[in-house]
Amino acid sequence: MKIIIPSIDEIIEINKKVGGETISRGDLEFLITKIESKYADKDLKKQMAKIAAILWMDIIQKHPFIDGNKRTATEAVMLFLQKNNFALETPLAGKVYVSLSIANNETRYEELVKWIYDRLKEVK
Repeated sequence: MKIIIPSIDEIIEINKKVGGETISRGDLEFLITKIESKYADKDLKKQMAKIAAILWMDIIQKHPFIDGNKRTATEAVMLFLQKNNFALETPLAGKVYVSLSIANNETRYEELVKWIYDRLKEVK
């Protein structure tokens, strides 16, 4: 199965919907390249969790938008999962908590991958 990654333009469009404005398209280009260069995990669910974690963390921590980075990151992750027939089974409060913990540097990449993996469900 080929994994579908949201395009830079799709991520920018998400940010526009939350009232933001791009300040660093280069950071987004680097993010997509970083994801595309990752080796494919034999476990598709694990690979999905790894890519979702990269998307979530990099958008929040690299701050490529003037405003709405946490909301954009969360929506970009949901779009990524949806495009690949997966869903994150957690309430909105869980997504908000994770976004804030990433922004406050309270969550490491490995912890986020596990958190996502534990809540990922394949959607048919």
